[in-house]
Amino acid sequence: MVKAEDDDQFAALRTRMKKALNGFESGLPQSCDRWKLRGSRADPTLFPVPELVLLALRDVMGFSWSSRGEKVRWSVYATVEGEPFVFEQRKFGFAIDHRDGITPALLNRVAGQLSSSLRLLEPTLQSHAKQQIAEGNLTLENKYAEFDNRYRYFRELAEKSFGAGPDALVDVSPWASIPKDVDVFSGLNGRLNRVLAHEQAGYFASGAMVDAYFSKLEHRVLLLRAFIGRPLVNGDFEAFLKMAWDERLREVADFDAETASGRLLGRLRDVKATIRNPLAHGGVENDGGAFYFHIPRIGAIPANLSKYRGRLRTSFFPITDATHTQICGLFDEVDTLLEQGPLELPNEFVRWGIDPQFDSTSIKRYAKALAGGTKTVEALVDRLGYEWEQHVNYE
Repeated sequence: MVKAEDDDQFAALRTRMKKALNGFESGLPQSCDRWKLRGSRADPTLFPVPELVLLALRDVMGFSWSSRGEKVRWSVYATVEGEPFVFEQRKFGFAIDHRDGITPALLNRVAGQLSSSLRLLEPTLQSHAKQQIAEGNLTLENKYAEFDNRYRYFRELAEKSFGAGPDALVDVSPWASIPKDVDVFSGLNGRLNRVLAHEQAGYFASGAMVDAYFSKLEHRVLLLRAFIGRPLVNGDFEAFLKMAWDERLREVADFDAETASGRLLGRLRDVKATIRNPLAHGGVENDGGAFYFHIPRIGAIPANLSKYRGRLRTSFFPITDATHTQICGLFDEVDTLLEQGPLELPNEFVRWGIDPQFDSTSIKRYAKALAGGTKTVEALVDRLGYEWEQHVNYE
């Protein structure tokens, strides 16, 4: 925790904050019965990060406070114009307790004044945040289940859309079911349009699936970097974040270029370059494949020339049913690699939604559990789950 008394920046900050909080005093009036105060939910737009209230009033200003209570994480006590106020972080949000019958004008003034004063913290905290990130003293929220569910939703949607296409042409004769008074070619055109509509819907859903998969993959790699238990020295985490996505992947898994896993990574790069990147960046491919240069008496030629060989796109739609099947098979292979062998136990932390911490103490804790095997990892997962439940339930 940042200590106000240990930091010269906070000494200067305290002077400015005292002016911003003009009229605020620490503690409650002696005659105040704290338990007769009525609570009101604070406007979340004024206090998007309630913990800053605790930092400002307790650590910078030295106001009296108390820690955990019944469904309460902390409380800070203040008096403004003789009126008692308690600022509390509760399970159901940040609240301001006050005497019944207080004027709305004073309550609005207190909330607005306190909210405005918090902006003074930002320059100091931004500098502190950079230092903490560089040292790995951070926690990442585990959203793997959310990313995975999004990926599987679009994958299933694409499979349903592509699967509906052939059904539109199941007749032995193309015009067998068309009434005699309907033009044959008009009927065929309608049926072909329905097939194209299914192919287009499949392409849209599969494109969303590809984008969702790479988001899931990048999130998973971040989680695994902590859970593999490999130490991070000062600056390592920042360097890891600056790596390209495939370099980060190679940091946590064995994708040796001379092995089958290396070829797997090559195929993954191809999907990202030819499918995901153009869809995410306005149709522009990294190697110029979206552009065609002109050769007189020949026509338009792909700018990436021979690199076009073997590309996944082979039809009017960049993703067809066959291409979708290829991509899904590749993604399944990559997922299997990230869930078996050396990554099987680290993946248990990912799978159970544990939020990774990247500080040295936490990484040593993960490493020790991995060294102990399956039962030790399961025990740590249970313990971390219990600690999380205690935290979110304010117990």
